[in-house]
Amino acid sequence: MTPGLRERLAQIPDAPGVYLMMGSKDETLYIGKAISLRNRVRSYFQESAAHHPRITAMVERVVDVRTIVVTNEIEALILESNLIKRHQPPFNVRLRDDKRYPYLKVTSEPFPRVVFTRTVKDDGARYFGPYTNAHALRELIDLIRLVFPLRTCREPIDGRRKRPCLQYHIKRCLAPCVGFQTEPQYDAMIDEVVLFLEGKQEALLARLSAQMETAAAELHYEAAAHMRDRIVQIRRVTESQKVVWKSRLDMDLVAVARAQGHACVQVFLVRGGKLIGQEHFILDGVADQTDAYVIGEFVKQFYTSRTASAPESRALSAFPTRLARENEVPVPQRREPDPGVAAAAVPKEVLVQALPEDQATIEAWLSGLKGARVRALKPQRGVRAEYLALVRRNAEQNLRAFLAHQEIQETAQARSLTELADALELPRPPHRVECYDISNIQGVHPVASMVVFVEGRAKKSDYRKFKIQYDRGSNDFAMMQETLRRRLRYLRQATDADVEGDAPPRHVAARERFDKTPDLLLIDGGKGQLSAVVEVMEELDMTGIPVAGLAKEHEWLYVPGNPNPIVLPANSAGLHLVMRIRDEAHRFAVTFHRQRRGKAMTQSALDALERVGPVRRRRLLTAFGSVAAIERAPVDKIAAVKGMTPALAASVKNALQARHESAS
Repeated sequence: MTPGLRERLAQIPDAPGVYLMMGSKDETLYIGKAISLRNRVRSYFQESAAHHPRITAMVERVVDVRTIVVTNEIEALILESNLIKRHQPPFNVRLRDDKRYPYLKVTSEPFPRVVFTRTVKDDGARYFGPYTNAHALRELIDLIRLVFPLRTCREPIDGRRKRPCLQYHIKRCLAPCVGFQTEPQYDAMIDEVVLFLEGKQEALLARLSAQMETAAAELHYEAAAHMRDRIVQIRRVTESQKVVWKSRLDMDLVAVARAQGHACVQVFLVRGGKLIGQEHFILDGVADQTDAYVIGEFVKQFYTSRTASAPESRALSAFPTRLARENEVPVPQRREPDPGVAAAAVPKEVLVQALPEDQATIEAWLSGLKGARVRALKPQRGVRAEYLALVRRNAEQNLRAFLAHQEIQETAQARSLTELADALELPRPPHRVECYDISNIQGVHPVASMVVFVEGRAKKSDYRKFKIQYDRGSNDFAMMQETLRRRLRYLRQATDADVEGDAPPRHVAARERFDKTPDLLLIDGGKGQLSAVVEVMEELDMTGIPVAGLAKEHEWLYVPGNPNPIVLPANSAGLHLVMRIRDEAHRFAVTFHRQRRGKAMTQSALDALERVGPVRRRRLLTAFGSVAAIERAPVDKIAAVKGMTPALAASVKNALQARHESAS
């Protein structure tokens, strides 16, 4: 134990909170919670303590301990789960496919829309979910839009539109934008959607049947036929749901299967006595852990993910989270917020294969989210025990499938990397491969992409995009040189700093982005691109890194010093790997180029005008409809727009006219 760590342990407070075990490279090794931080953390470093070998290995790597004090154990539980989700420490049990769960959102604007979202906001909208399967939710939204002709556009309903769009003509919208449907009529249809989503299909079917009979009695046969089709679609969906219990119970069933150092947790979601969804999760870091510990850690992370963005979970907003952004239409009025988002995500009962070690704390936390008592139960006999056994059999089957798939993948990846190393005469199979590609149209908006594959798998967190600064026409060679120079110079500087023993502060951020040395640089191109890259590597004295170019015409590989191509067989696993990496670099570059080009095309002539910011620009376009209309308008009418002055209006008009004359 270092003197610094010993001093740090002496300062740990005797209070509830969360502790983070830190390694020598400032990486988080383990995150835990405790009622008494002092007693818990010190217990790891007592020489007389008999720890599990896994804990002993972790303690040997600890160089610092950081603590966060909270007021009670429930807050510590929430914070621990969020920090594990963020840092993914190697000595914690972690969800391999942790994600933010999707919700169905009924917006709060006039003439609401039904949309897919992964972020729950306190914006007055109604949220349904969370759903475990994003694809199934998108299919549900498609079904809702088919049965209920709701609008899908973001256009404000302000009476300015003169004619309906295509959605009206194909009977997917009733065109409230042009007044063909009133707001009360639209709201009645939204109420039907809500009944459907709340599982009150019987009431909805009764309402639709009455409307169908009324329309038929009034000889409105087309409307009656439309109602009939909606009834058929709704019955088809509701009949597909499996009834698990005769009583309308809300519960989640959780079981775990373990093998070869991995664990698979299966969850069945039962709402109103019906099985509405199921999902399985692969967990890492479960070796030598008990089922009770694994299930406890899973339950905390699972319900943290399902409720972290709900309005009720405001305590979580202090923790770093990544929130999706939605470009919503401005709303003049809002509906009352739905207070039950988190409550709907938590059932009244959680049936588990083994009771968590901190059962009481978990129940208190879930009860607080639910607003009612929540119990974690381990059924011993009866229907619940039988159904939990079925859940466990599903977990075992999914774990077997995962292990088999992993074995096939690892074998194929090892073979492809070995073949590639043999073909390029590398000393060992390349662990990290970086591939670069250029995308531009006649030298306009040029960009470059860098994609990274580690052990034959894409590592998207290490992808990088470059805006090319070269502006002297279309020259792929010069653009590729600029890209490699910008990437490798930081690696060169980092190497020099390591030799000197210190890194310049201005390069710290760059080292965080480019601190990994590639085992192979792959260039999308043939001899020309490869020669350009070799010049940069010689300039930066980085010739020790292997480099190869993949020519697209024949899929031939080129390496420095060999004028002849390396031709791999068409069925070669190594060839398929480099083609997949090259295609991913091309896709990433083209996508970025399209984004830049699209952004440039949507820029208005108003964007370059001084003293015309986003607010004034929006007001001008709202008042006149287009830049051309602003240019034709008299100065006094421009000045009449809110926020404009006569002098600024004259300046705007003169600037637009000058731009028009120069363009012509």
